Amino acid sequence: MTISYRILQGGDAPSYREIRLESLKLHPESYGSTYEDEQKKAELFFESQIKNKHSNNLMIGAFSNSALVGLCGLIANESNQFLVVQMYVRDAYKRQGVGQALISEAKHLLLKYKRSSLVLAVYEYNTQA
Repeated sequence: MTISYRILQGGDAPSYREIRLESLKLHPESYGSTYEDEQKKAELFFESQIKNKHSNNLMIGAFSNSALVGLCGLIANESNQFLVVQMYVRDAYKRQGVGQALISEAKHLLLKYKRSSLVLAVYEYNTQA
């Protein structure tokens, strides 16, 4: 199985929405928002960022063939860092290094976007993170 990684582009927005809502539905304890609230929105925060190619807020995708199977969301802060705000890997791809590879991709983007470090933003009740 070959997994490729890249920043999501405009055409990826529908796939992003699908996997983001899946993550909220299957693992509500891991996020600060809920499936019920987010699925009602016409456009999710990162959907907008992806469509508008916002360079301060990036979503890295993990792809198996053309299927989006994992996410790593980055938001630039005023301290010149990227905050890791969304991480999700579909169950069928867990324990195969996909999450680790997404973080490696995020580290590579530090230089390209002239950021000093990655900071993981986690809710204290999310013990898995």
